[in-house]
Amino acid sequence: MKQNTLMFVTCLAGITLGPLLGVAQALAADTELPANRYDLPRNYHSEISAAAAYISAVAHEDERDDEHGMHPVIIDVRSIPEYAAGHPKGAYNIPYPFIYQECATRAPDGACSGGGAKIAQDDATLVSAVMAAVPDLNTPIYTLCRTGHRSVLAANILTAAGYTHVRNIWQGFVGQTKVDFYGNAPLDLNHDGQITDADKDGWRYYQGLPYSKRLSARLIYQPYAYLY
Repeated sequence: MKQNTLMFVTCLAGITLGPLLGVAQALAADTELPANRYDLPRNYHSEISAAAAYISAVAHEDERDDEHGMHPVIIDVRSIPEYAAGHPKGAYNIPYPFIYQECATRAPDGACSGGGAKIAQDDATLVSAVMAAVPDLNTPIYTLCRTGHRSVLAANILTAAGYTHVRNIWQGFVGQTKVDFYGNAPLDLNHDGQITDADKDGWRYYQGLPYSKRLSARLIYQPYAYLY
């Protein structure tokens, strides 16, 4: 009986540890992790999660950042309608690479369907607007967009312009639908029997972080203030 029990435990350990060892070996063989969720070039400092960005830049807005002695600033590069539909408290709206988009229908979160003409934003104007809002190049800046793509582009541009501590908010404000371990099946994170925006991993939905629709003259993009 003892021998059988020992054999069972050994087999069970093999079943349990085998896949984990395989994963560990795969990670050891390929240590090049994605630079960001779109695997775009990363010249900026690093990534930061939506939750960590909220804690650092919003929840502790009256405190100084321990590492840099400065309070982090969120630069929301989404279009004007997206920002107006909801944004992190205190975030500047400096849209990139487009300021506004004509569309057939617009979702509650400002997303555009059946998109038409866009008002473009160029790199130099982006940098000028950020420098006007955040003149100290050592200020920690967190870039934010809908899913973490436009914000990566902006983060690289700001880093090239001389900002020393730019981080991209990985998930974005809305985020992407989460999928299973193998990257195939979408996950119903809130268990309501359907896949919706509520299952996306961004700031507003699954993360459930506080956001505001209040528009401040200090924070909106003044050259196109009439579009808010």
